[in-house]
Amino acid sequence: MEDNKLRNTEEGEDVQLIPIVKLCWSTFLIYWKWFLLSVIICLGLGWLYQQRQSRVYQRQTVMLIEDAEPSGMSGVGGRKGRSNMSTLLELNGISVGNNLKNEIFILTSHRLMERVVDSLKLDVDYTTEENLHDVTLYRERPFEVEFQKPTDEMLQFSVSILDANTCLLANFVKRGESIPGEKKVRVGEVVSTPVGALRIVKNAAYKEFPTEQEIKVTRLPKKIAANIYQARVSATEYDKESSLIVISCSDMSSARAEDILNEVFNAYKRDVVDNKNRVAQSTARFIDSRIALIGSELGEVENKLADFKQRNRLVNLQTDAQLFAQESSEARRRSIELETQLSVAQFLADHLRSTTNKNDVIPAVSGLSGAGFDAQISEYNNMMLKRNQLAANSSENSPAINEYDVKLASLRSSIIASLQGHVNSMKIELREARAHEARLSGRVGNVPEQEKYGMDIQRQQALKEALYTYLLNKREEVALQLAINEANVRLVEPPLGSPYPISPRKSIIMAIALLLGLLIPSAVLWLKALFDVTVTGRRDVEKHTTVPIVGEVPRWDGNKGEQALVTQCSPDEPVVEAFRLLRYGLNFMKRTAKVLVTTSTTPDQGKSFISRNLAVVFAMAGKRVLLIDADIRKRTQSAMFGKTDGLTTYLAAEEGEVDLQDLIVADAVSQGVDFLPAGLLPPNPSELLMSHRFEEMVEMLRDMYDYVIIDTTPVVAVADASLVARVADMTLYVVRVGVQERDFLPEIEKMYKEKKFRNLCIVLNDANARRSYGYGYGYGYGYGAQKKRKGLFGRKK
Repeated sequence: MEDNKLRNTEEGEDVQLIPIVKLCWSTFLIYWKWFLLSVIICLGLGWLYQQRQSRVYQRQTVMLIEDAEPSGMSGVGGRKGRSNMSTLLELNGISVGNNLKNEIFILTSHRLMERVVDSLKLDVDYTTEENLHDVTLYRERPFEVEFQKPTDEMLQFSVSILDANTCLLANFVKRGESIPGEKKVRVGEVVSTPVGALRIVKNAAYKEFPTEQEIKVTRLPKKIAANIYQARVSATEYDKESSLIVISCSDMSSARAEDILNEVFNAYKRDVVDNKNRVAQSTARFIDSRIALIGSELGEVENKLADFKQRNRLVNLQTDAQLFAQESSEARRRSIELETQLSVAQFLADHLRSTTNKNDVIPAVSGLSGAGFDAQISEYNNMMLKRNQLAANSSENSPAINEYDVKLASLRSSIIASLQGHVNSMKIELREARAHEARLSGRVGNVPEQEKYGMDIQRQQALKEALYTYLLNKREEVALQLAINEANVRLVEPPLGSPYPISPRKSIIMAIALLLGLLIPSAVLWLKALFDVTVTGRRDVEKHTTVPIVGEVPRWDGNKGEQALVTQCSPDEPVVEAFRLLRYGLNFMKRTAKVLVTTSTTPDQGKSFISRNLAVVFAMAGKRVLLIDADIRKRTQSAMFGKTDGLTTYLAAEEGEVDLQDLIVADAVSQGVDFLPAGLLPPNPSELLMSHRFEEMVEMLRDMYDYVIIDTTPVVAVADASLVARVADMTLYVVRVGVQERDFLPEIEKMYKEKKFRNLCIVLNDANARRSYGYGYGYGYGYGAQKKRKGLFGRKK
């Protein structure tokens, strides 16, 4: 179902398109001369336009930035040199750009282009006219103009070479205003001109100075020149995966375009090196200042550490701390040892003083040293052992025992005295040992704080030393970088391009000219049709009415103006054949019709022309035809014959007073076509046409003629047409293309439906054209009829 609907829709579109194509083709055939003329003119203008345009050439070069990051690698998986911070920012949705786009911007920047303009002297342009267009003289110019001062405004003048040493300067322009005057200058001399002081220098490449050649010299401010050439240079990425940049330049001179590209690359390369050196020099100055500052700070820290060690009598914090601990331990041990010896000495003294053990040997106690106690005690014990052995074999009162007792007592007293002295000495020594131990304990207690302070100083010293060493290494790296003058760019391909200009595009311009040549008349005809509210052809009539169209009469320019008849042209003319078809159509619609009335909506529809020539065509078929001029107000047909009596004379007379045969002019129009003039204009034309004598006259004429054709007034002007139509067998309503307004067609349809006219049918006049006939007859009814109106293009309608 849907396929059928789609097929029907396509077929409907084809059906609608075919008439449009036919209409366009028929319109083209009618106005083909205008189309041809328009095409020829547009092609000529197109050729002149492209010939006046300066030729523009394009050159391209490819540059590689070795350390650049391609835009296609700007994500997380970028190149190795991409910073972690950039990656982190992009992971958080923050765009940080890429190096390649930055370099593209720099390559086309105004600052870089100013350097190119200054290097190639592009602020001065030399042109000459050749084949109707300007040609730039770049390398092949015969001279150069050296201006003595810079300028901030556009200057222009022409140079005509008179001879090998003389030039004529003229056509001076400054600030956009022409300055009259001419000036002859000699080559190589500085002269003052309206555009400033200048000197013309001959190009050494020219052996002979070309004479009779006029060259236009234009000087621009360098900033404006940089803007102009900046617009001509563009840079793009070669692709998203590489670090290649394509630089293009469009210029009127291919050689200048190549030089611009080369100079852009060289300027960019110098800019990279200068920027690198500028950064390196700034870095070197910064490093030198930091080295001086860090060196002074390092000296201060080292002096501070030396003062600290000297003040605390330290060499090495860790070694001295260990030494302090050992000395403290040794002092403690010494104190304990002295206390032990003191206790032993006191114990021996107490033992010796005791009377209960005076006959006992002295205990052998170790720990006493430095007083000779071991020998005395050993002597005392030996003597005591001998005394005890002797006492065991003798009595206590024996002289030998007494002698031993005296000796032992003396030796005992000596030992006690020695012990007492030793005890006193030990007490003094113990007191000093304890004081020394206390001093060492105090120093060991201060060691952590000193160690902390010393380590802080050492930390500062290590930090300053590391930073100082790092800066020294960086200074060497910067010095090495300053020694290298190569940039990280290189030219992959030199400037290349076609030897043919890219502009103007001749084929496109001529194609556009051809298209315009076809479109201009098409647009004129379309606008004419758009603003034309008149009938354009059979289709309009059939669209708005159901009235049968009995015939179509094409446009025909008769050679006798208002008296034009088809008998005056060849029988095979289209207009003659059209009237034959009209005759056939009338016979086909109503063979018995003998009285035909022709009318129209307004004047200038051609109803008189139709009625007159239709009568002639009937006569050509051997019929007796009478043409009646019932337009008694204007009497257009009657004016051709100059007769005053006619229809009104008969209608106004009493019965039997006037003979109708006397009023009819035999063969007046042509052979076989009689004519009844309108007669004099009465005061009551409508009442005359309403009289019974008019009906009686028509009935009488039916018997006399095969066909009676009545030419009456337009229906809109007066009521005469309706009055006349009551006697008609058929009413021919003439509709002229380009004159009849389409808005009135529904009224014709209404008249047809209401049968206001008997057997109403339409005759389409001027069917193949949109202009009125050349014989130019028309109405200007004095009784309030519509005036002749002019169409959109001044054509009378």
